[in-house]
Amino acid sequence: MNDNTNPHAGHPFGASDLEESGEAARAARASDVTPLSLRLVAKKIPIRYAEYRISNQGAKMLQGESHSLSPLGIQFASALPFPKAALMRVWIEMPDYWARKSRHVGYRHTDAPTYFQLLARVVNCEETGKRNAKFQILCQTVNLDPVDELVLSDYLGLGA
Repeated sequence: MNDNTNPHAGHPFGASDLEESGEAARAARASDVTPLSLRLVAKKIPIRYAEYRISNQGAKMLQGESHSLSPLGIQFASALPFPKAALMRVWIEMPDYWARKSRHVGYRHTDAPTYFQLLARVVNCEETGKRNAKFQILCQTVNLDPVDELVLSDYLGLGA
């Protein structure tokens, strides 16, 4: 029987060794991420967030505000814990968002958006409250529109 179905068949390590080393590398990278490495700026901005699903709707997302953020990540408090490595959909409701973005794009909207969204991965979820449990969520940005990244950097005073 031909063993071409296993992509790791000719590799000196078995497939399980490769999978374990990949998981270890991802865990090592995630443990290196800190608020300092993400260059977070303390800024309270209203947000909506939820664990990523294709069917996420604004009405079903949780509301809160950021403690600190940057184009590289965001930190916020949540009443619910989220598992490490979970994908989060975060809507950032920046003041005068469309007025800021319209300076960088060549198109217009009749119904101007009030938020932009980013896709982020949970790096750390830490319990902060004792009685009414609150969780401090630290996320690293996975996907952010380049123009929105520029708008956010300008708003936070980070420069481009």
